[in-house]
Amino acid sequence: MRSLVIEDEPQIGAYVSRLLGQLHGVVDLVGSIADARQALVNFKYDLAIVDRMLPDGDALEVVTALSRSPERPAIIMLTSKDAKEDVVDGLNGGADDYLGKPFEPQELIARVRAVLRRPRLLAPAVLSLGNVELHLGSNEAVVADTKILLRRREALILGALLMRRDRVITRAALIEEIYGFDDEIESNTLEAQVSRLRKKLAALGGDVEIRSMRGIGYILRLATPR
Repeated sequence: MRSLVIEDEPQIGAYVSRLLGQLHGVVDLVGSIADARQALVNFKYDLAIVDRMLPDGDALEVVTALSRSPERPAIIMLTSKDAKEDVVDGLNGGADDYLGKPFEPQELIARVRAVLRRPRLLAPAVLSLGNVELHLGSNEAVVADTKILLRRREALILGALLMRRDRVITRAALIEEIYGFDDEIESNTLEAQVSRLRKKLAALGGDVEIRSMRGIGYILRLATPR
């Protein structure tokens, strides 16, 4: 899952981003309508959390444009502009929900889960192949009946591979799925994380293998019996 937070107050934006990161996925944070438009050109989002009043205008126009998109994300407006008429404008403009500031973190998470449940956006709670399971939202994996808590990036990599089991995912697509656009990525970072995940699965007796396709990407499939 990839989320976009449109919020010009840095502390609030960072806080919301951390909350959404707990739901398993990548979160991009921008602080203006112009930056939001650029992000939307580059990425497809499953969820957008939108502050109403931004330095370069009213973000309701972004919400309306998103709601008309063929691949619309779930949209929650999170704003101090919460008079009754503002809420009505936001919902009529295309938002799925409208939450005023200040807010309780548990309520935001509950509303996020609710709006994601409406269409087809939430991935299954558990992804599996062979004797390997990944429990989304907790970064917990079960390998040959042994529980292990993966690092967040490792869980994202495993989730992306499980969603495409027996199919190649390109290196570029995997990077896009597990990193935010402002993350600094060294040339060998992804390879190191894949290698670490591969060793953890093997050490616990996982019956899957992550194969590197030179110059292309990776594929997850059941290991060939020896």
